[in-house]
Amino acid sequence: MKIIKIIISVLFISLFSYTFSSADDCSKYDKLSKDYAKCTSDKLKKETSQKAEEIKSKTAKKIEEGKKKLKNFNLKDKLNKFKNSKTHKEFSEK
Repeated sequence: MKIIKIIISVLFISLFSYTFSSADDCSKYDKLSKDYAKCTSDKLKKETSQKAEEIKSKTAKKIEEGKKKLKNFNLKDKLNKFKNSKTHKEFSEK
Protein backbone atom coordinates (compact mmCIF):
# COMPACT_ATOMS: atom_id res chain seq x y z
CA MET A 1 0.00 0.00 0.00
CA LYS A 2 2.86 2.35 0.83
CA ILE A 3 4.45 1.62 -2.54
CA ILE A 4 1.29 2.63 -4.37
CA LYS A 5 1.11 5.90 -2.40
CA ILE A 6 4.75 6.63 -3.18
CA ILE A 7 4.24 5.96 -6.89
CA ILE A 8 1.16 8.18 -7.02
CA SER A 9 2.91 10.99 -5.16
CA VAL A 10 5.95 10.82 -7.48
CA LEU A 11 3.70 10.98 -10.54
CA PHE A 12 1.74 13.87 -9.04
CA ILE A 13 4.88 15.87 -8.24
CA SER A 14 6.44 15.21 -11.63
CA LEU A 15 3.25 16.29 -13.38
CA PHE A 16 3.12 19.60 -11.51
CA SER A 17 6.82 20.29 -11.97
CA TYR A 18 6.38 19.77 -15.70
CA THR A 19 3.53 22.28 -15.91
CA PHE A 20 5.48 24.89 -13.99
CA SER A 21 8.60 24.35 -16.07
CA SER A 22 6.70 24.72 -19.33
CA ALA A 23 5.49 28.19 -18.31
CA ASP A 24 7.60 31.11 -19.51
CA ASP A 25 9.73 32.58 -16.77
CA CYS A 26 10.37 36.26 -17.39
CA SER A 27 12.14 36.79 -14.06
CA LYS A 28 15.47 35.82 -15.60
CA TYR A 29 15.51 39.16 -17.46
CA ASP A 30 16.12 42.61 -16.02
CA LYS A 31 12.79 44.40 -15.59
CA LEU A 32 13.96 47.44 -17.54
CA SER A 33 15.23 45.47 -20.55
CA LYS A 34 13.41 45.04 -23.84
CA ASP A 35 13.72 41.24 -23.50
CA TYR A 36 11.61 41.34 -20.33
CA ALA A 37 8.98 43.47 -22.06
CA LYS A 38 8.91 41.10 -25.03
CA CYS A 39 8.64 38.07 -22.74
CA THR A 40 5.73 39.52 -20.77
CA SER A 41 3.92 40.67 -23.91
CA ASP A 42 4.25 37.22 -25.50
CA LYS A 43 2.99 35.64 -22.29
CA LEU A 44 0.02 38.03 -22.24
CA LYS A 45 -0.78 37.30 -25.90
CA LYS A 46 -0.88 33.57 -25.22
CA GLU A 47 -3.16 33.97 -22.20
CA THR A 48 -5.57 36.34 -23.93
CA SER A 49 -5.83 34.19 -27.04
CA GLN A 50 -6.74 31.19 -24.88
CA LYS A 51 -9.35 33.22 -22.99
CA ALA A 52 -10.76 34.57 -26.25
CA GLU A 53 -11.22 31.04 -27.59
CA GLU A 54 -13.06 30.02 -24.42
CA ILE A 55 -15.32 33.07 -24.55
CA LYS A 56 -16.02 32.55 -28.25
CA SER A 57 -17.07 28.94 -27.72
CA LYS A 58 -19.28 29.83 -24.74
CA THR A 59 -21.05 32.61 -26.63
CA ALA A 60 -21.59 30.36 -29.65
CA LYS A 61 -23.27 27.80 -27.39
CA LYS A 62 -25.47 30.46 -25.80
CA ILE A 63 -26.51 31.82 -29.20
CA GLU A 64 -27.48 28.35 -30.39
CA GLU A 65 -29.52 27.78 -27.22
CA GLY A 66 -31.25 31.14 -27.73
CA LYS A 67 -32.10 30.23 -31.33
CA LYS A 68 -33.64 26.95 -30.19
CA LYS A 69 -35.73 28.72 -27.54
CA LEU A 70 -36.91 31.29 -30.08
CA LYS A 71 -37.97 28.56 -32.52
CA ASN A 72 -39.95 26.83 -29.76
CA PHE A 73 -41.65 30.09 -28.78
CA ASN A 74 -43.84 30.21 -31.96
CA LEU A 75 -43.81 33.98 -32.14
CA LYS A 76 -45.30 34.12 -35.65
CA ASP A 77 -48.38 32.16 -34.61
CA LYS A 78 -48.95 34.35 -31.58
CA LEU A 79 -48.58 37.56 -33.61
CA ASN A 80 -51.02 36.32 -36.25
CA LYS A 81 -53.46 35.36 -33.55
CA PHE A 82 -53.14 38.83 -32.03
CA LYS A 83 -53.60 40.58 -35.39
CA ASN A 84 -56.69 38.55 -36.25
CA SER A 85 -58.41 39.18 -32.92
CA LYS A 86 -60.54 42.29 -32.77
CA THR A 87 -60.73 42.62 -29.01
CA HIS A 88 -58.73 41.53 -26.05
CA LYS A 89 -61.47 39.10 -25.09
CA GLU A 90 -61.20 37.28 -28.43
CA PHE A 91 -57.42 37.12 -28.14
CA SER A 92 -57.55 35.55 -24.69
CA GLU A 93 -60.21 33.01 -25.73
CA LYS A 94 -58.30 31.70 -28.74
